[in-house]
Amino acid sequence: MSPFESSRIIAKLAKARLVFAAFGRSEKSVAQPRGRPRPLARFFLARLAMVQGRLAALIWAVSILAVFDVSAAMAAERLACASYPVWLIARYLTDGSERFAPDLITNPATGCPHDFAPTPRDLERLTQTQVLVKNGLDLETYLDRALRVAPPDIVVIDASQGVPTLSLAWGRQELENQPRDAQGRLPSSVPNPHIFLSPKFAKIMAANLAAKLKELDPMGVDIYDGRLAAFSDDMDALEARAAAFKATRRGYKVITSHAFMDYLAQDLGLMVVGDLSPSGTEAPPSAARLGALSNLVKSERVTAIFIDPEADPGPARTLSSETGATAAVIDTATSGPSNPPLDYFQLVLKEDLALIESLFPPNTAAPGPVIQQTLPAPQNPPSLFPGAFPGDGGGS
Repeated sequence: MSPFESSRIIAKLAKARLVFAAFGRSEKSVAQPRGRPRPLARFFLARLAMVQGRLAALIWAVSILAVFDVSAAMAAERLACASYPVWLIARYLTDGSERFAPDLITNPATGCPHDFAPTPRDLERLTQTQVLVKNGLDLETYLDRALRVAPPDIVVIDASQGVPTLSLAWGRQELENQPRDAQGRLPSSVPNPHIFLSPKFAKIMAANLAAKLKELDPMGVDIYDGRLAAFSDDMDALEARAAAFKATRRGYKVITSHAFMDYLAQDLGLMVVGDLSPSGTEAPPSAARLGALSNLVKSERVTAIFIDPEADPGPARTLSSETGATAAVIDTATSGPSNPPLDYFQLVLKEDLALIESLFPPNTAAPGPVIQQTLPAPQNPPSLFPGAFPGDGGGS
C-alpha cells in the first residue's frame, strides 16, 4: 500500500468515526420519557452502545495499522550514499525531508573508498535500496560488483555530472614510468574523482543531487530548494576566498601524498608538481622515489607537502626535513564522525582553506601566472607544520 493510499484510508476512517460519534450524541439528546425506560428500550439502548463502542475500537485499530503502514513505506525510501563526502552533502540537503533518510554504505572511517570491500551486511542492505547517490568518476569502484545485488529498478544519482575533470597526472613531472590501472589506462587518461574538495564543484554536486531529489519527491521541493540555496551560499563564500587567494598567491608549487586536492589547487592557483605515491596509486614511495622527490622539491622550489589523513606521515616528514618544505595534513572530507554536524562538510572546507592561507603569504610585488619562481628560497621554514599530523606537536 502506498503512503497516498494509506492516508486516504485514514481520512475516510476518521470521517466515519466522526459520524458514529455524532450518532451517539444524537441518541443521548433524544428526549426520554419521564420515569424509567421500559425493559425493551433499555435492552436496545445497551446493545446500541455496545455496537457503537466496538465499531469505534475497530476504526481506531485500522487507523493505527494504516499509520504504521505509512511509516514503513516512508522508512523504505532509503537514500544510500556510496562515500562519505556525498553522504555529508545528502544529509544537509535532506534535513527536514519526510521522504529520504541518507544512509552511508561505507564506514565513516574508511577514507577514500578506492579499496573498500562491502561486507555481506552491506550487500544485504543494498538489496533493499531504491535510491543510491555516488560521487562518480570511479571513486567508488566497489559499486561495479555491489550493484549486481541491488534491485533492477534502483535509481543511481551520479553527483559528478557536468563537472569538468582533470586527469590523475595533471601538472605532474613524472619521476618514473607511469603505472597503468586495472583497465590498462595511464594516469594521464584517467579522470581524477576528487572533485568534492573544490567549493565550485561541490556546489555542482549538490545541485545534481537536489534536482533528482525534487524529481523523486515533488512534495519536498521547497525543502530541497531551501537547503540547496543555503549550501550554495556557503560554497560561494569559499569560492570567493579561493579567488582572492589565487589573485595574490598564484603559482606556489606543492607536492601531495596522492592526487586528492587537484581541483582545490586549481581553484587556488597552486601547482601540483608531484605526488609521494606514484601517479594513479596510493602506494608508499620507495627510497629511490623519495630521493627523486627531494631533488624535485629543491629544483622546483616547492613550498609545501600536503598529505591526506589516511597517508603514512613518515615520507612527508623525511622529505620535509631534507628540503625545508612545510608539511601539513589536509582534511579530504572522505572520513569523519558517524554523527557529524549538518554543516560538517562546509566546516572541513573552511578549515582546509584557512590552513592553506596561513602557509602562503601574499605576494603582490610579483604578479603573473607563476610567481613562485621569483620568490626567495625559504629561510629555515618549519619542517613540519605545528600540530599538522595526528599526535604530533610539530617538528620532526
